[in-house]
Amino acid sequence: MCNWFRTLILFPVMLGVGGNATAGLIPVTWFAPTQPGNSNANFPTGTLYSNNFGVAFQTGPGSGYAVDWVSLLLNTSTVSGGPTATVKLSLRDTTNATAYSAVAGSTEYAVDTLSFQLPTTTSTNFTLALDEAQIPNIANYVMSGNTAYALILYDPSVNFGMGRQTGYALNTTNNYYTVGAGFTALDTFRNNTANYSNNANSFPTLSISFGSTQTVPVPSTLALAVAMVPGWWFARRRRQADRG
Repeated sequence: MCNWFRTLILFPVMLGVGGNATAGLIPVTWFAPTQPGNSNANFPTGTLYSNNFGVAFQTGPGSGYAVDWVSLLLNTSTVSGGPTATVKLSLRDTTNATAYSAVAGSTEYAVDTLSFQLPTTTSTNFTLALDEAQIPNIANYVMSGNTAYALILYDPSVNFGMGRQTGYALNTTNNYYTVGAGFTALDTFRNNTANYSNNANSFPTLSISFGSTQTVPVPSTLALAVAMVPGWWFARRRRQADRG
C-alpha cells in the first residue's frame, strides 16, 4: 500500500473524526396534548398552590426521570402593552393515583418562578418554551418510577390565560394526551378540582407539554467527506484497470 493512500485511511483516525465528532440534542416527549388548543381560560385568582391549572400523571417503570423542558401555550387575555409577567411552575405529589380524581398534593418537590414578556396585544396566543436553564429546580429533581406527580401553574402576576382544547366528553380527556417512556395521563384540573370542565359537556386538555432531552450523535461533515475518499479511489482504480 502506498504511503499517501495509507495516510488517507488513517486521516480520520488522526483527526478523531472517524466516528461522531459532534452530538446533538433532541426533545423526548413524556406528556403533551394531541391538539394544540382552541381556546383559553384565565388563571384562578389567589396565590395558594390550589389556585391552579395542572395535570396529574404517573411516571413509567424506569428511574431517573428528570424534566429537561416544558412548553406552555398561553394567552394575553385582557392584558395589553407587553408587560413582564411571572407565574410559578411546581412539581408536586398527588392526592391519589386514580384517573379523573388525582389533583396536586400538599408536598412540593420543586418550584421555579417563570418570568417572561407578554405580547403587546390582548387575546393573543404565545408559546413559552422552557429549557433546563429556565427551570433549574424542576430540572434537578429526579422523579421515581411508577409514581404519581402533578405539574401545576399558580400565582400569576397578571391576569393572562392558559391554553386548552375544549369539547371532549366526560372521562375521555386522558385519551387526548400523548405520553412516552411509559407515562400515564391521570387527570386535568383547575383550582385543584378534579376532572376539569368548562361546561357540562366539555372536559378540556391543557396546553402543557414536557419531557427530557436525548443526546444523539451527529456525524461530522469532515468525517463523512474523508470517509468517501477510499471508495472514490477504488472506483478510479477499477476504471483504469478496465481500460487496460
